[in-house]
Amino acid sequence: MSEADTSRELVHEMRNELAVARANLEGLVDGKLAPTKERLQGILQALAQLEALIQDIRDYPNAAGMPSRTAEINVCALLEREYRSLEPVARARGVSVSVDRCPVPAQQCLHFYGDPTRIGQIVKNLLINAIRYTPRGGAVSVECARRDGQLEVRVADTGPGIPQSEREKVFEPGFRGAASAGTPGGGFGLAVVKQLVDEHGGTIALTGAKPHGAVFTVRLPGTMAGAPDSCAGCALAQDQAPR
Repeated sequence: MSEADTSRELVHEMRNELAVARANLEGLVDGKLAPTKERLQGILQALAQLEALIQDIRDYPNAAGMPSRTAEINVCALLEREYRSLEPVARARGVSVSVDRCPVPAQQCLHFYGDPTRIGQIVKNLLINAIRYTPRGGAVSVECARRDGQLEVRVADTGPGIPQSEREKVFEPGFRGAASAGTPGGGFGLAVVKQLVDEHGGTIALTGAKPHGAVFTVRLPGTMAGAPDSCAGCALAQDQAPR
């Protein structure tokens, strides 16, 4: 990836973080959102991720790729804050969001090894992309679980979908498909996702939804050393949002 593409991606990511923080703060000021601890933590998380991106620009102005800050994290808490922070963005567009998650998190997810900023970017980009292409009155669903020793996050929407002929191109920097006409964006969101998933040693797959829409499935291999690989008895509980 060229330095120019990397610079555009960083600007794209910074705008995402600002948009999320602003939407949440506007909701709090307007009284449409309750100032819960979880929501305030979501705003702080967006600002922390923005700070990390600014630091990347300062420290690595000519780098084609950004450094990893791998650490042991509670990935369930991290993802929960991402979901909550995007509720106001979805609400403003008239899109509903539902989240399915494990009611009892696996120890591997409570002690997950990965870069919290990059994992947050992966989920935020997928959700913003899904919300952006879902028409008013439509829905975005998220399923988060641990399967086959990996963290799996699946984001589905009821938008127009992505034609089979474009599915191999959507992860290319700057690519804008037929459905993007009239929709703001530079075509870098999914390219960012693919790059960050690759850096984590994971995979991302794109399929169609029925009767229409798109489904993105991300799998990341972060684990806790010496822990069992399964989430025994882990059923998924649904939480409807926004509220």
